[in-house]
Amino acid sequence: MSRPFRPGEAVWVELCTPDPERAEAFYGDLLGWTVRAERLGVGTYRMCGVDGRDVAGISDAAALHGGRPRGWLTYFAVDDVAASARQAVALGGELVTPPRYLPAAGTGAAVVDPFGATFGLYQGESRAGVQALNSVGALCWNELDTGEPARAVAYYRALFGYTTRQRGDAPTARPYTLLMLGDVPVAGVLELDNEWPNLIPSKWITYFAVADLDDALARVAALGGTPTVGPVDSPHGRLHLIKDPGGHTLCLIQLEGGLRPVPDSCDPAVTR
Repeated sequence: MSRPFRPGEAVWVELCTPDPERAEAFYGDLLGWTVRAERLGVGTYRMCGVDGRDVAGISDAAALHGGRPRGWLTYFAVDDVAASARQAVALGGELVTPPRYLPAAGTGAAVVDPFGATFGLYQGESRAGVQALNSVGALCWNELDTGEPARAVAYYRALFGYTTRQRGDAPTARPYTLLMLGDVPVAGVLELDNEWPNLIPSKWITYFAVADLDDALARVAALGGTPTVGPVDSPHGRLHLIKDPGGHTLCLIQLEGGLRPVPDSCDPAVTR
């Protein structure tokens, strides 16, 4: 299988919620997703797509993550999920979902980092990860919002081998660190302060692209969600944090150009 994602790249995003039916209706209307059900043990995993491309998953918290509604999870590609899980714990994290084989996909695990942010590890097999980036309704960026940026960066550098770069064009005046693989930015780290009270403790934020931010925010409110922080003018387009009806935080951005670089790959499934 062609693997378009390198170890350390954000490869998949999943909403872990106690009410997947409600989430399916909300995101289907908001982001134009179509959803197909895949069997996961005795439960159901909802595979979400745009134009036939897989862009995200919705899981039942009781079936996959021990009843804890983890919200939006960012999964990072690894070559050996068991070894990476052990390293994540040795560095101070907590393994909350042990490695589990997912049929027609690969093996995944979930970890809480030392500062409270939950993230996933994913060793892809038949499914490499998301099949679209930067297009409307698809993933375009992953960002760690934390009150402990220096220590959090040190944790993820040790786990995934990142280098770092300070970004001078951050969408806010707060310090912003890019996590890099070589010369390619793969995620960001934003320092929280008291203006961002809804994001304590640390949290990984998933960014989805929308065609028109104002229209999307109006739909959020009409569908039972809540716009929270924003709008913010960034070099990559206007963005706004929202909470879905289940209280899970994500970011919508009216993207101007690509935000996350698309991996170099011969796999035509990963598109801009």
